[in-house]
Amino acid sequence: MAKIRNLAFRDIPELKKMISMISNLSSADVGFGYKSYVPFPLNLINRFLPLRFKFASDSYVAIEDNKLCGLVTLKPQEKNPQSWRISKLFLDENGYDTGRQLVSYAIAKYGAMGANTFTVKVDENHEELLELFSKGCGFRVCASEQLWKMNEIKLSSPSLDKGFFRPFKNSDASAAAGIYNELIFPHFRYSLAKTPKEFENIVCSGLHRTSFFKYVIEDSSKHSVKGYFSIQTDDNKNFILNIDLVSAFDDYFGDVINFAISQILIRKKSFNLYVRNKKYQTNGSKIEKYLKEKGFENIKNRIVLVKDYYKRVQEDERYSKPAIAFSEISRKPAFKTADYTKSSL
Repeated sequence: MAKIRNLAFRDIPELKKMISMISNLSSADVGFGYKSYVPFPLNLINRFLPLRFKFASDSYVAIEDNKLCGLVTLKPQEKNPQSWRISKLFLDENGYDTGRQLVSYAIAKYGAMGANTFTVKVDENHEELLELFSKGCGFRVCASEQLWKMNEIKLSSPSLDKGFFRPFKNSDASAAAGIYNELIFPHFRYSLAKTPKEFENIVCSGLHRTSFFKYVIEDSSKHSVKGYFSIQTDDNKNFILNIDLVSAFDDYFGDVINFAISQILIRKKSFNLYVRNKKYQTNGSKIEKYLKEKGFENIKNRIVLVKDYYKRVQEDERYSKPAIAFSEISRKPAFKTADYTKSSL
């Protein structure tokens, strides 16, 4: 069994070598992979902080026979310390058991600190990784996310007046969370729902690697928010559009894409636009059909897997279970070992 500890600076050369030998990774993935290390003293401070105060990801490595054979990185969901996602998992050849050990260790550690939900998104073609999380680590498949690319960037004639669009404000967070959660299929809602704080703007957003431009669709006559969408980018060249619209505004999906293009054009003349379709939402199939008809290219499908650390008690137990009692052996003479029954062990 491998020994698990925090990622240290001395591990970087060996980690870099291990990741570079994984054949199905691109050079960009390799470069980003070994940047999991958070420099000292930030890593030490972050390590001992309670969940609600952690500000960086945490990485753990598995060491066997003095050789680094795996790494797992957990990243906190912004402004939700109870929800964490596994953002990186690198394993040496034949590392199934090591991966199971690493993931189980991380979940047990953070679950004991108060984390409730753990998620991971895996490419649908990566069967070994899907099996590791589902069968080896007890994650359950929720649904999938699709990434569609707009092959030809062009503006179309809008059907919705621009007056409906305005920049997002933190006071819109509750409405945005309500729309997002309402769209999730009920049986996924417990694990995938978001809190209003997760939609609020990030303080000192300019220091973050990912930039977000957020907007809402508002019916000003009723002072009611009908939709929320964000444009995110890591490199100011590739932009990903996330859209959540109430059912009555589904037909304005194209107007949102059109408005997003106009906003990006203000900052960048040449770029790539992608649309994320969340298949765990009730309008996922409708959006997929629209994107196909408009000539978008489906370039990636990821399976969303979830593990809830605290399972809700089911009220309708079908099968009765025997009572279990356990007590440490007492040294008192009056208490005999014969008092123990098989069911108490």
